[in-house]
Amino acid sequence: MLNRFRDFVKRLELPQEGDIVYRIIDDELNAVEVTMAQYSAWRLQNDVTKRAIVGQDTVENVMVRTTFSIMPEHRGYKPFGTSAYQVYSFDPLTQYSKRYDTWREAEQGHWSILEHIRRESATAREADRRAENLAGTAGAVRLAVSAGLTALFHVNVHSDDEAAVQTPLSRPDGSFVSVTVYVEGGGFRLSGSIDSNAPRLDDLCKTLGVVAENGEVTCEVEDEAQLPQGIMGVAQVVACISAITEGNG
Repeated sequence: MLNRFRDFVKRLELPQEGDIVYRIIDDELNAVEVTMAQYSAWRLQNDVTKRAIVGQDTVENVMVRTTFSIMPEHRGYKPFGTSAYQVYSFDPLTQYSKRYDTWREAEQGHWSILEHIRRESATAREADRRAENLAGTAGAVRLAVSAGLTALFHVNVHSDDEAAVQTPLSRPDGSFVSVTVYVEGGGFRLSGSIDSNAPRLDDLCKTLGVVAENGEVTCEVEDEAQLPQGIMGVAQVVACISAITEGNG
């Protein structure tokens, strides 16, 4: 029991000089090595918790705290450090942890990490915005053309406001006809590619509500409900023109 008590008391004692380094912050904000006695006096004479703070800021729901280490440390341990954690969950964000030799380096590192978090958050918000747009655009197209015909249509996202629909119609070479859907204003513009020298088939285009010129078949629709008819109209004309063009070739 006596030995256990001695071990407990020993753990409460400050480490002996030689094992660790005692540092204080002087009036010039330098980390200075001192004796154990000087260190103890400094702790008694100063509000070291406040004095040790290099920077403490919250950005994008992340608390970033950079401080001077007021505890004795091994010589190889840099005296200043940055730590960060999520404000609401208190989860540590170790990717932002960093150590510094001087107060000046710590200040620069602190602001650099804050700016890094701001940029990361801005990038994440932009990615979320793009994902929402993609989900809205591509989702509307998929819902419109795939209801009950999932196996016949395939929708591929190209960008925020563009998607390609592979239709069940085919060209003479066996490839499927694809129609590109662009978001324009409050509606959609549909386009399928054809040979620029191909016949226009004006009567068929008029019947299906599309236009064939300048190497493409186009159609404009006002909303998602009109997409299936518009896409199939463009695809039918592309398939017919391709059959005529490639058959003559």
